[in-house]
Amino acid sequence: MNQLYILQTPVSSHLKPTTAIFNAVINAWARTDTTNGSQIQTSSGSTDLNMANAAQRAEQILQWMLQLYRQGNVDVKPDKYTYNTVIHSYAKIGNAPKALEILNQMREYNSLVQPDTITYNVVINALAKSQNVDAPRQAEALLQEMHELYQSGNSCVKPNVVTYGAVIDSHAKSSMPGNAARADELLAQMIHLHQSDPVAHSDLRPNTYSFNTVINAWAKSQEYDSADKAEEMLRLMEELSSRHGMDVRPDAFTYTAGK
Repeated sequence: MNQLYILQTPVSSHLKPTTAIFNAVINAWARTDTTNGSQIQTSSGSTDLNMANAAQRAEQILQWMLQLYRQGNVDVKPDKYTYNTVIHSYAKIGNAPKALEILNQMREYNSLVQPDTITYNVVINALAKSQNVDAPRQAEALLQEMHELYQSGNSCVKPNVVTYGAVIDSHAKSSMPGNAARADELLAQMIHLHQSDPVAHSDLRPNTYSFNTVINAWAKSQEYDSADKAEEMLRLMEELSSRHGMDVRPDAFTYTAGK
């Protein structure tokens, strides 16, 4: 990449890097996946060192783009794909603090790029993977922020079924008392929103994954009625699938959760 800036002849001027080229490089780093690297300890457990280094390299390239753009090179202005890809690279390794840090950079009033639904979804997914004790609260705070932004007229951050699924998953992965019940409540909230206006909220239509995540939360719960709650959720899936034609048919995971 550096060599593309060094070359200055007319013949090579068409090789000048653009946002698309930088994004391709960042994506290559973000997609790094290996099981043979050294392991480091993070808040979410053991993480492949190569993947951690790849995430850091992706962010360094983002910072390089910002520096070049501020120096007057408008051809390399970072876009939403740039930021979302870097956040995803950290989400893959459960590094929620870094994912949140980059989201905060985007939320600044003078930011070049504003976050969208994908941005929030990836950060919430990072929180769920981190299994930090505070992750469910942070995930719900971001969900609430999305609802408020959407209601104020920002259609780019409308929560969808993926958003709710990630927030529910943050509760399912938590061992704190009451989290299974809260996951259940969030699913009910999503279903209510969808049913209140199936057209406007078509992207909140529940799916099998939504229910499976709640069932998994109950299966891991130490509540006295957790087994009954999980079975109740299974019966609801079967009813919604057979009688109402909803795409929530139980699958293999549904029947084996908690076993």
